Amino acid sequence: TRLRQAKVDGVVVPDLEVDDPSGEARVLVLGWGSTYGPIAAATRVVRNTGHAVARAHLTNLNPFPSNLGKLLRDYDRVVVPEMNLGQLAMMLRAEFLVDIRSHTSVRGLPFSTVELADVISTTLEELS
Repeated sequence: TRLRQAKVDGVVVPDLEVDDPSGEARVLVLGWGSTYGPIAAATRVVRNTGHAVARAHLTNLNPFPSNLGKLLRDYDRVVVPEMNLGQLAMMLRAEFLVDIRSHTSVRGLPFSTVELADVISTTLEELS
């Protein structure tokens, strides 16, 4: 078990890049897997209303990118939409001790742009 963990720990994972055009976002929407398209569309909608929101997409979950913890702490709120019961959000909370707003769905259908834009907008309103 320790040998396997040492091998995993030795994997080089590129740093996570964040799409934050204004550099002033207080909310980060973090996704993985099939949430890429809906998150991209929803952040465009929210940005078009004049709000700053950042987004990022994980491609490696084990190990996480080495800069992930710092990025999560750089934002006032982190929203993690998942097409499951929120396993990634639980892992992020446990690993980095940050508050994550989990938005989950187990319907067998992708998130809609409107649904995620509403979640992002509500999160932004809570910070006001």
